Amino acid sequence: MSQAANHKPGQCLWCRIDSPEPGGYAITIVKSGIKGFLPSASPLDIGRFVPSTFVCMNGNRALMTFAFTLGTSARVQNSTASEQENAFVVWTEAHSDATVFRRAVDIIMPPIGAPPIISKLNENSATEIFSTLEETNFTGCIKIYCQSTLSRSALIFLNGRVVGSIYTAKTPADACSTGVEIRKMLDDISTPDVDANMEMYELPHGVVLSLSALFLGYVDQPQAQVNNLAYAETMLAHLASTKATACFNLLNPKSQSPFALGFVADGSFRGIYTVDQKAFAEESGFLLNLLLSQMQLKVQTHILPAAMTSESVSFGFRLSSLHS
Repeated sequence: MSQAANHKPGQCLWCRIDSPEPGGYAITIVKSGIKGFLPSASPLDIGRFVPSTFVCMNGNRALMTFAFTLGTSARVQNSTASEQENAFVVWTEAHSDATVFRRAVDIIMPPIGAPPIISKLNENSATEIFSTLEETNFTGCIKIYCQSTLSRSALIFLNGRVVGSIYTAKTPADACSTGVEIRKMLDDISTPDVDANMEMYELPHGVVLSLSALFLGYVDQPQAQVNNLAYAETMLAHLASTKATACFNLLNPKSQSPFALGFVADGSFRGIYTVDQKAFAEESGFLLNLLLSQMQLKVQTHILPAAMTSESVSFGFRLSSLHS
């Protein structure tokens, strides 16, 4: 039995910090000597030993995290769910920083080709629709406008599972994690007298995969002495060489809302969407030209761990099980 087989999702392990990588550090698990990666938004001293939580293996490399949610490790290790499901739980509960999207559902790009399907929702039709989305491995977006609660929500689907969500209501509330936002939306449309409309449309697989990093990835951003253009060029080269998936979030520094989103999936640039113009372009040159002309923008790169789309993880929330 390999040393990796002895590690389970949610297990607390000591790691040694070896070297910096975008968005975190290369590490070595002290107990087994297995190499891995630990995301960290805070600087850590090389050679330091830190407690962290095992998520899963991706090939011969471990994905670790800081599990901040009290009770996650014990609950997951006692769970009867599969290790793939448990790995996703550990990751999402540790990475529930609740990104605030002040532009609400508008930041999700409209359909590229066919127009959206628009329908009226009731309690029964919602259940049927969610089941169908899973069965057909739907990849795209649904937006729900609920008049009963004056709320708006958007759900991003990849292969029938939810990998991102936005929820806003008339009464402002604190930002919350993807899982919590999904449940709020489900609560809104689960009442017998619900008054809600749904808009549904497909999006390219690469764009949606990249978008998932915005909600379920870890963040890297340029150091103070590095300009945005140089940083983006370096990150594009890094993502291409590692065949990584990420989403560039170009923020308006005054409103802290997304001005544009750049999509990279499996190392390839898949396009850029400018929110105000509701315009989509496929060439990476548009991203670089935008950074050159809009030098005030703040750049973040949300990176999706490769393990999330591997056989080690059941990636995404099953909407039908949450709604049952």
